[in-house]
Amino acid sequence: MTIKSPLKLQNGLARLLGASIKGVEKEFSYMFKARKNAACPAATPKPAAIIKEAAVTPAPVVATKPVMVEKPVIIKVVVAPEPSARVEPVAPAPEKIVVAPVVEKKPVSVDRGMQGFEFKNKAEQLEVEIYTRDLRSSSRPTRAQALGEIKKLSRPLATAILMDQLSFEQDTLHIAEIINALATICDVASTPKDIFKKYAAHPDAGIRLSALRAISKYHDEETFDILTGCMKDKDAEVRRQMLNCLCWTFGERCLIYAVNALHDHHAGVRKVACQITGALKAKAAVSGLISLLSDADKEVQSAASAALKKISGEDFGFKVTGTDKEKGTAIEDWRFWWRDNQAKFTRVKA
Repeated sequence: MTIKSPLKLQNGLARLLGASIKGVEKEFSYMFKARKNAACPAATPKPAAIIKEAAVTPAPVVATKPVMVEKPVIIKVVVAPEPSARVEPVAPAPEKIVVAPVVEKKPVSVDRGMQGFEFKNKAEQLEVEIYTRDLRSSSRPTRAQALGEIKKLSRPLATAILMDQLSFEQDTLHIAEIINALATICDVASTPKDIFKKYAAHPDAGIRLSALRAISKYHDEETFDILTGCMKDKDAEVRRQMLNCLCWTFGERCLIYAVNALHDHHAGVRKVACQITGALKAKAAVSGLISLLSDADKEVQSAASAALKKISGEDFGFKVTGTDKEKGTAIEDWRFWWRDNQAKFTRVKA
């Protein structure tokens, strides 16, 4: 057995201790490096809108050396969503409340379901609703047919319907047609004249005529005053028709107006005046009729010649188709006759 010297033992122990210390340093260095790599991962995960979990894998372990391996460190990274432009809520605009003006509407029979009228049955009501709609048609034959059907109803019902239509109708032609229909069925004893009086001064001549013809049916003093006042109407047709209404309603009482109308500036009025004075044998019209034999309008000449024959019973051969010389001779004969016979006729002051 060999016994080593104390000096060799000391040197060997020193080398052993040195080797051990270096190994421990390497172990600590390796462990420190592993911890550092775990704390600071090589790649940082990109931001995301959700929570992600990043697992850190430990560095490889050398199999030859026993290494204490810790559990993987899980780092939870919470990524906040990217800020977006903040939209301030816009307060809704205050709702503007518009109060519509209250317009008083005139009663319309169709729109109010024919209320207030007495019908025999539902079928009659439906028929009347159709007739009233047809009254506002643009077709004149359609309106005329509707008015004809309404006039076939009972007089009270037909009168009520037509008066109701007048209360809201605006078209002048339609108003005149309704007034004419109403005048044919109205009962003078039960229908107030005021219905027609408010239309007697209407700006439209057609409406005035319709209303005045309806008024002429009443045969009273007020009617006489209204009709005679219309002999100065600006419309010639109104004057012509009112002269007819006056004379055929009041007879000889209106002769003075017929005699004056012989000098009207409208040929149609002069012609009617000739016809009326001849029919009533108005001797006061003879002088004016002789003058009208020279009228520029041939129809007036013919009416004046016919009237003179009726009044006097004489015929001096005046012909509208004759030559100027023949007409002139016949007119002279009438004048000579009138000069010799006018004393026999009662003069009427115009």
